[in-house]
Amino acid sequence: MSNLTLNARREFLRKITVCATGTASMVVAASSIAQTQTPSIIETESEPVNPPQSKGYQRSEHVDTYYKLADF
Repeated sequence: MSNLTLNARREFLRKITVCATGTASMVVAASSIAQTQTPSIIETESEPVNPPQSKGYQRSEHVDTYYKLADF
């Protein structure tokens, strides 16, 4: 086996290891941040907070254009 092939394999494995380690650390950091966040809106008894009502599906010009291009 040539030395060039061996070095290419080692470089590939090194890059895969770095990507996997970075991804794992991002997952751990994101989960710890999600656990420590406090709610930003505190409801009081005098004023209940109502979520905004959705308007539902509305057909518009860009939706029609999508349907024409997607051949539905």
